[in-house]
Amino acid sequence: MKGCETRYYTNIFRHEVDTILKELQKNFATITGDNPWYVDTLQAGVKLKGEWIEKTLILSITITNSDWYVPSSTIWAKIDDLMSGIKGMSDNITAVNISQS
Repeated sequence: MKGCETRYYTNIFRHEVDTILKELQKNFATITGDNPWYVDTLQAGVKLKGEWIEKTLILSITITNSDWYVPSSTIWAKIDDLMSGIKGMSDNITAVNISQS
């Protein structure tokens, strides 16, 4: 995968971060670190980095790696589904894309 893509999710509280991490682990992902977190999904080479800023309630998620045949749109669709489930389809969640080269 060339470059990295980051999305920022707003209005994310600590209990939601904990829920996200638990869901990833239930799906057999390995997680190292403690804010930032490094996640190996063990699926199609997808690796992520997550960082939460308590003061601003912003969670950033970066796709750091994936196999060549996995489009980032597919990865983001899965992440966005997870985030929507965590927030209960709330309008309080906002995702912003930022591509880095």
